[in-house]
Formats: sequence, C-alpha cells, structure tokens
Amino acid sequence: MIGARHHTKCAKDGCSTLIKRGWFCKDHWFALPKEEIRDPLLAAFNAATAAHGRAPSEEQDRLNREYGIAFRDAQEFLRRVPRTGAASMATTAYAGGHAVQYVGGRRL
Repeated sequence: MIGARHHTKCAKDGCSTLIKRGWFCKDHWFALPKEEIRDPLLAAFNAATAAHGRAPSEEQDRLNREYGIAFRDAQEFLRRVPRTGAASMATTAYAGGHAVQYVGGRRL
C-alpha cells in the first residue's frame, strides 16, 4: 500500500492504532466507501507520486492539491460515521487473478 515507511498512527482523529503502511488502520480504511473515497484517494496519490519531479511545478501543485482534498475527504467521512470493525466484514481480495475470501479477518 502507500504512505508511511515506518510505524505511525492511523490518520483518523482519535485513533491510536499503529500502522506500518497506508494512511488508516484496517478498520478505518475499510469503513471508507470504496468507489466514493478509497479509489479517488488512491488515484490522487498515485497521480501526484507519478508526476513528482517530472511534471511542471503548476501541474505538480494541482495534483498535490487534489491529493490533499481526497485525503481530507476521507478524514471528514470518518468523522461522520461510526467505526466498523474490519474483522466483522467479509472481504474478497485478488491474488494472481484468483479471488481470495477473508471473513472475520481470516483467509478462507
């Protein structure tokens, strides 16, 4: 994933969960709606990162602002909704083109 290269805290206000990568702990990350919040945040981060050092400064500034807005949107969303335990959700991940099911935080 993205973000911190060391242990840091979840970016959700008031959450003290330590994370190794990304912005949010697993519970808060999966509480974010995928299409409305997670996907735009990842896309904005990837665009800003890909352009780093390659794009003109005005373009880089615009991409950085879009990333900042997407990140603030995620934080604002989490301020408005209660925490959903990731362990209680069923998740499907794709590894090597094959679906892998996770339920209760465990791989099936």
